[in-house]
Amino acid sequence: MHMDVIETRYRNLLHLLGELEQKGTVRAKDQAQRLDGMNPSFLSQLKGGKKMGEDVARKIEVAAGKPHGWMDVAQFGKATAEADMHSAPSQPVPRFETREGYVRFPLLEGFAGMGKGDYIGDYPEVVESLRVSREWVERKLPGVPPEVIRVITGRGDSMKGQYNDGDLIFLDTRIKTFDQDSAYCFRWEGRVLVKRLQFVGRNTLRILSKNPDYPSIDAPLDDIEIGGRALAAWTLNEF
Repeated sequence: MHMDVIETRYRNLLHLLGELEQKGTVRAKDQAQRLDGMNPSFLSQLKGGKKMGEDVARKIEVAAGKPHGWMDVAQFGKATAEADMHSAPSQPVPRFETREGYVRFPLLEGFAGMGKGDYIGDYPEVVESLRVSREWVERKLPGVPPEVIRVITGRGDSMKGQYNDGDLIFLDTRIKTFDQDSAYCFRWEGRVLVKRLQFVGRNTLRILSKNPDYPSIDAPLDDIEIGGRALAAWTLNEF
């Protein structure tokens, strides 16, 4: 798909969301329902720069009462599109590269649980995207291309001491399979978790928590879908 079409669909989506906000539809859940009843977490990914496919674009057109192909044609000037992107603080730019010298990290998912585990979408994210200097990335996350890094909010206290509730966790999304004992973001039994995984043999992984109050759990390796390896976390210390 040509990059111009991707950019155009993104800008048109932002404008449609802006129209919904002007009409009083502000909550992401309600906006997603108005746009063909899509999953709110999927809408969040589209707002974060996820490539919009043909089927999704056509469904949005129907839901918004627009003619076929409307999403693929630039409906607004560049200035208007940029105004749409900055009209609400939650609107990021569509590429990992922002202004010169900075990069943007979008979300991996809508939610990561670090307690007993929660279903995706039960809680809002702390941020929808993060812009940082490229120089900072090269110092703090060396050897990892910025375009593969995603962020996700940790929840719960099971990893207290390593990652804490509300921490912003940086993930290397190139890692989609278990390759060493480490902390990963993964989906298991309908939950997205950030915990340490350890291989214990017989095609089995042990899910480990930092907090000793949470016992370890053994699960078949094939039941765990890995979304990325945890690299680091930003912590807010309250005074």
